[in-house]
Amino acid sequence: MDSLTQIVLGAAVGELTLGKKIGNKAQLFGAIAGTIPDLDILLNFAFPDNVSKILIHRSYSHAWFTHILLGIPLAYWCYRSYKKSIAFKEWYWLWLLGLTTHALLDAFTTYGTRLFLPFTDFQVGFNNISVIDPLYTLPFMFILGYCLFLKRDNPARLKWAWRSVYVSTAYMVMTFGVKYAVHQKVSSEMQRQQISYEHLYTSPTFFNNALWASISTTDSLLTLGEYSVFQEQDSIQFVSYPRHLELEKGFEGKGLNTLKWFSQGKYFYRLQNADTLNVYIVKWGRSDFSQTDPDKAFVFYYKISKQHPEQIIAYEPTFSGDLMKRALKQLWDRIWKA
Repeated sequence: MDSLTQIVLGAAVGELTLGKKIGNKAQLFGAIAGTIPDLDILLNFAFPDNVSKILIHRSYSHAWFTHILLGIPLAYWCYRSYKKSIAFKEWYWLWLLGLTTHALLDAFTTYGTRLFLPFTDFQVGFNNISVIDPLYTLPFMFILGYCLFLKRDNPARLKWAWRSVYVSTAYMVMTFGVKYAVHQKVSSEMQRQQISYEHLYTSPTFFNNALWASISTTDSLLTLGEYSVFQEQDSIQFVSYPRHLELEKGFEGKGLNTLKWFSQGKYFYRLQNADTLNVYIVKWGRSDFSQTDPDKAFVFYYKISKQHPEQIIAYEPTFSGDLMKRALKQLWDRIWKA
């Protein structure tokens, strides 16, 4: 999830493990632990190509095996810094839980997180919460933040820390319930419209848990739709795209293999010209709900050329205030209207 949410979660871990002994510093250490896995973004400067960016992000920095090992030197550093006044195992629990809960939280999103490297590169993604969800983050942050104004030996401090975790966890559990209900709605509506599929996925759209994208696939067709839990009618307007999997011949290589793996099966192709293949990864659904043209409906997509199949060119919008305002208005309108 976003950096602020990871900082809040890490701070909560720090508070619950060592808040009574070191006060507000526990939240600081926890926040640092919750930030460390995302420092893999700094490697983008060393590996600027797009293939490396995809392969590096949420890989070993998010793997639990890495966290088990990394927690040892971090805990030992704190143990020595505090002149052994706090047990090593208590420091280790702070760092271990701060690191591992970061990766676990990311696994609830759609991007995909490789928790089990180096044993498998399987992307864990439960697709139940957006990478940015204010209704998860803000109550968590404000309730936990109240602890900062209480003395470390105040019994209420621990109670408020646990309340922040209870509220955030309750919301997370609720998102699984919403996902199940939406998945059932989408499946029923596809049956009613006689749309066949082999695989069906549902994912929340950005910034909310009310509007969901559905992605279904067969070998020849990819079908998308959006469903809001607040819409008055159950009907869903679907749009389908030929996958054109046969077009990948001649473009095989590290670039295409990486995109196919990253997409988790949610992709289709269009041939821009004889030497350039457009690859649309649609695991987040449509970026613009009013568009069906792939280049407009999906603002993030990739190109591969036959001359350099080991490379990929990423296309993304130039973000501006007007673009964000229009996107948020469209999202808000779609949440409340079918």
